[in-house]
Amino acid sequence: MAGGAYRMHRVTLDTRLNCPLGRVTAAHDVTLTTPYWNLSPETGRCDLWVEASSPGRSQLEAGIRALRDADGVSYFELKRKRGSHATAHVVLEETVAIETVLAHGGAVIAPFRDRDGWERWHLGFADPHAAAATLDSLDRRYELTVVEQTPLDDSVAPDVFRHFHEAATLLDGCERLTETEARVLRTAVEHGYYETPRSESLASLGERCGVSDVAISKTLRRAERKLLGAAVSALAGLDTDRPNAGGGDGR
Repeated sequence: MAGGAYRMHRVTLDTRLNCPLGRVTAAHDVTLTTPYWNLSPETGRCDLWVEASSPGRSQLEAGIRALRDADGVSYFELKRKRGSHATAHVVLEETVAIETVLAHGGAVIAPFRDRDGWERWHLGFADPHAAAATLDSLDRRYELTVVEQTPLDDSVAPDVFRHFHEAATLLDGCERLTETEARVLRTAVEHGYYETPRSESLASLGERCGVSDVAISKTLRRAERKLLGAAVSALAGLDTDRPNAGGGDGR
């Protein structure tokens, strides 16, 4: 596509596939995220690294066993397991859905995530016509719901992909929060603890969360330290891409 007609198109969709990951999450209380994958054009097989998480160890164990023994899995190796999280190397025998995306010039631009039998995809296309053709082909074979379609103009698309590492750094900071830290932080923001002037004190925030103001203060400091550390690391990466980084006043 020439000149100004070029416009990237991003599609987010949920699909229910007859694949091992979908079947496992439909039957077990486990979430499977696939950050790394590789499709072999010679064999049609898909090589995956799968991150599994569950509310507890027993649910995780059941999900892992089900994935290991699932029809369509030709290889399974548990790499690590800690608490209610695990990582496995998996090879799937057939990947018709992904082949459909690639055949229409599309690309997978974010990890897959399987939950309750549904798989969320984030796809990228060079133009909306390719996206429409892909969705039409998939819709004829699978149950799917389009969550979002976003055209990325020439000024936005490069930033989205160029700063992937910085975005991942921020996300990592969020994921490092414990469930308690995330809940207390959300409550603090929602009830005006960070507003000026504050409409919530440590004491009243502690009452909302059912703990002392001292405990709330410690929890907030831990959460802030994790998020601010991730934000500073991300900003450092952004600074290296700025034309005036490291010199002058940036004007």
